[in-house]
Parts: sequence; C-alpha cells; structure tokens
Amino acid sequence: MNENRYGALGALIGVAYVSNTHCRFMIYSTKNAEVLTFHELKLRQIVHNAGWLEYDPAEIWKHMQECIENAYKNLVILEINPHDIIAVAIANQRGTTVLWNKQTGQALHNAIGWNDCRCTGVLKTLLHNVKHNVNYVRYRSGLPLSGCFSALKLKWLQDHVPAVAKAMEEEQCLFGTLDSWLLWNLTGGTDVGAHLTDVTNAHYTSLMNIATQQWDAKLCSFFKLPMHILPGIRSNSEIFGNIADGPLIGVPVAGIIGEQPAALLGQLSIKAGQNVCTLDDSCFVLLNTAQQMIASENGLITGIAHKLGPTAATHFTLEGAISNAGSTVSWLRQGLRINTEINSNDNVVESLNTFLGESSMISSSCSSSMLNAECGLAAKRSEITFVPAFHGLYAPYWRYDARGILLGLTSQTTAENITQAAYEATGFQIYEVLNAFKRDTPNWDRSCIKDTLTFGGEYGENTNLVQFIADILGCMLERPQTTSPAGLGAMIAAGVTMRLVSLPYAVRMYTPPVDAFSPTTTHNRRELLYRRWDYAVRKCLQWNNYETYEADVELFAQRERDPNINIRRSIPGSVFLTTSFALLLIASFLKNNSLT
Repeated sequence: MNENRYGALGALIGVAYVSNTHCRFMIYSTKNAEVLTFHELKLRQIVHNAGWLEYDPAEIWKHMQECIENAYKNLVILEINPHDIIAVAIANQRGTTVLWNKQTGQALHNAIGWNDCRCTGVLKTLLHNVKHNVNYVRYRSGLPLSGCFSALKLKWLQDHVPAVAKAMEEEQCLFGTLDSWLLWNLTGGTDVGAHLTDVTNAHYTSLMNIATQQWDAKLCSFFKLPMHILPGIRSNSEIFGNIADGPLIGVPVAGIIGEQPAALLGQLSIKAGQNVCTLDDSCFVLLNTAQQMIASENGLITGIAHKLGPTAATHFTLEGAISNAGSTVSWLRQGLRINTEINSNDNVVESLNTFLGESSMISSSCSSSMLNAECGLAAKRSEITFVPAFHGLYAPYWRYDARGILLGLTSQTTAENITQAAYEATGFQIYEVLNAFKRDTPNWDRSCIKDTLTFGGEYGENTNLVQFIADILGCMLERPQTTSPAGLGAMIAAGVTMRLVSLPYAVRMYTPPVDAFSPTTTHNRRELLYRRWDYAVRKCLQWNNYETYEADVELFAQRERDPNINIRRSIPGSVFLTTSFALLLIASFLKNNSLT
C-alpha cells in the first residue's frame, strides 16, 4: 500500500472498543501509534440481583454509532483527512454473551456480563455430574468449568428464557460475544451482516477446541448447546467485512481481538516469558508462551495471545483471571462510603514504610514536628487481611462457593487501613498467579526472562495501588505510558492485515516511556503477610464451616509466636525430637564409658 497517498500522519486506523464500563472509538496514526482523537460513552450496567450484570445490546450498538460519528467529526475539526482511515478494528471484553434473532436483528435478552454469577446452579449440576472435577473440559478448551465463560451463560439463557429456547429450536438464533454483535451490525445486520468472531473471543466461550481452533462438537454436546448458533472463527488479522453505513461506509473491518490479548499485544509483550497485568475492575495477568501451548496444572487458563493472519502461527498464553481488583476499591468507596485515598502526608518514606511496621526507619524519617499520632498511624501498617471473594475466587482456585473475608479488625482500625488491605489483596492474587506461572514452566531458562511485570488498565494509574502491589510481589513493575494498550493491540492487528504494520516495526516505533516501581519491603515481611493471606483464603474457601474456627484461630496465633509449633505438634516431629534427645543421651553415656 502506497504510504505517500496519505497525509503527514500516514494511514489511520479506527478502533471500536467495548470494555466493562465504556464504548469508545479511537483513531490511531499508524506512523507512531498516536491517538489523534476519540469519543467515549459510559455503558449502563443493569443489575437485577446480587452478582448479576447485564448490558442492553441495542444501547451498545447505538453508543458505538455515536462514538464513530463524533470521532469522525473531531477528525474533520482537527483538519485531518478522514478518508485516511483505511481500516477499523474491534477490541472487546471477552465472555460477555449476546443472543439475537437473525431475521429481526433484535436481542433476545440483555447481554450477560463476563463476570455475572447467575450460572451457579448450572455449574453446580455440571460439577456434580463430573464428580466435581473442575478441569473436566480443560484438555479440550484450555479452560476450567466456570460461570465466567460464555457456555454456561448460554445454557442459563436456554433454560430460563423461553424466547431463546424457541429461537434456538427454530434455528433463528445467533450467538456472539460483543465483537460479533458489533461486527454483524457494522456490516449490514439482517441483510448481509457477517456472523464471525476471532480465536481469542471464541476461546473464551469454552466451546472452542484450543488445539484445532474450531468449534468442538463434543464440548457443545457436553453443554447441550446447538452448533448452528455459533459464529465462524477467524484469525485476529484478516478482512471480516466492510462497514455498510455511516461515515465510514466501505471501510473494511480488518482486525478483531479480545481485550486482554489485545493489551498483551499493545504492551508489545510479544516474546516468550513477557507478561502483562491489566488492572481494571477485574484483573488479568497474561504470560506469553509464544508458540508453546502449555496445559496448566496449577489453576491457570491456557489461552491464545494472537494469530495475526489466516496462515500465521498461533501464539499462546497462560492466564490468571482475578474477579475483584479495582472493583474492591470501588465497593469500599461506593458501597461502604469509605474514603479510599492513601494519605502519605507528603512524606515518601512514610508511605513506603506502610509495609515495614514499626521500625527505626519511621522515627528517623519523620522530623520531630511530625512525630505525632497522625504520622504514626499513617506510617504503621495495620494487621488486616482482606480477601474480596464477593462471588467466588477465580485463578488459581476456581471456587464459585468462596466468599469474602476481612480479618484483624480492632477499635483502632481506620478507613485507610482497610484500603491498604484491599490494595494488598490485589497484590496477593497477582502473586499467586505469578507463582503458578513458574510452576507451569519448570523447564524454562529463568536467566533469559526479565523479572518484571508490565502494568496497564484504569486502576493501574493509581500510583499508590501499584506501589503496594510491587511491595507484595517483590519485583519491579513497569507501567508504559500507553493511552490504551488494548486499543493499540487491536490497531496493530488491523495494521498487519493492511500490510502497514509489522511486529518489528511496532516495537521500534510504538515503544513508549515507562514508569518503574521498585519493591520497598523486606522478604521476611512479605512472607509473613503472605502466610496471613494464605490462611485467610483457606477460611474463605470454607467460610460456612464453623466447627474448626476457634481451633484454627488459636493455632494461627501460636504460629505467629512460635514458627516451630507445627513440628512439635506433629507425630513425626515429636518422634524426631524424642529420638534425637535419646540419641544424645546414649552418645554421652558411651563417651563417658569408653573402652579406651
């Protein structure tokens, strides 16, 4: 394609991006990945019951149309030629499920959000049928059995919405994740709409065979779902169709990719061993495993990073999905009306010492005028552990029946202490995922892997939160100054299709400046905090088991006072100590009664 025919900013690519909270249309320059203009609208989240989350599909489509029109107008106002837009890409939150009538184009039900928890009953039944083996379909789909993937949402809709069951029976029903819904409408809807998806979104339905990257008849049979409702599966980089109406009429849709794989690509983590953490209401940690498909044995998802073309090689990931991260902070702020700001009193050392407890550093870093109650409370970390398992725990546990727990409250506990514990909770969950990465890749050469974690997402902009996470993880965190990693990843996918962008070019031209965060706590302190976290998780996994509560609390307190209590309380440990003492007595006796 002749680059000279475009303006000074080169060819442009638009990205239609639907996240958990917003519809957004961004226009990128392929020269330097600059976002020239964008327009976004907030999505209305519909909550009928606790743990349910729905969206109006018609509203999503209407919002996206408005975003495209306004971004297009902004381009004209900026005196940039809108005809330089050569392609559109779609990025979306995976797992959100939409069903619509292919004759009328009307949604048969509200879209069900990826982390909606209404499928618990269906999940219980399935787990009972497979003897509670959460990994029953993992060898085919790469996924555990969980309500966060589309298959169970489809099953719930089939069982509970008569219009859905009827449309399925009459073969008038189409299914898709949000990318399919947008693509179908963009390319003409009921007339000529393309009913397609990409490998990253298809994977998150739990109906795609991860080895063949096609719909799997046995998986569909297991979930008792008809295959005729499913869209065609394509790579991330190819022409999906052309826009049928509006200001971008005739422009091809040249790339589709799920939000988290798009963020991995947009953060330019394209080599094996590179990882990315996207921190929004939820949290996803992805490890690039290149062309090696690793079957996780430690509670992770075997996923797809990208397939940049119909004949291109598929690159895979290991993924840890965390249900509550930024949403925990939002819950404290909106649900409990807690002030979630962390007060550092303009003293950097004071905020960094949050994890160090009472130490000489506090008294030496605070001036005599600052040695007051306020300084002491801000600098001293409370001993609170918070597990925000509001509707279960995802990776690496995959326990839908877990519930949240908050341990260690006293009359001195402050809102800031609880916020600190919420920040730590995200760090601990990421820590568990990173450890699972290492256990799943025991033969990798660690010396060739950079010991850093790349951060992004809305809540990744919270410097205090990222610093807390760095302290929990004990490794360097990097936060590239990228406006929207997922949007950039989608743009790269479309740019590859249009032969304007390659991965080497993207690394050379799109790499941004980076903010770095170093850990400020000690290894011993980090280990102590993690032991408390692990204990709290075990309690939240058995939150309705009251029989051993008192004994567990007492044992935990004794462990804190005496780390060797486990040895002395165990039969092997007791035998070891007793026999060791007896051998010492015998040795002493023999020495004193030697024949020499």
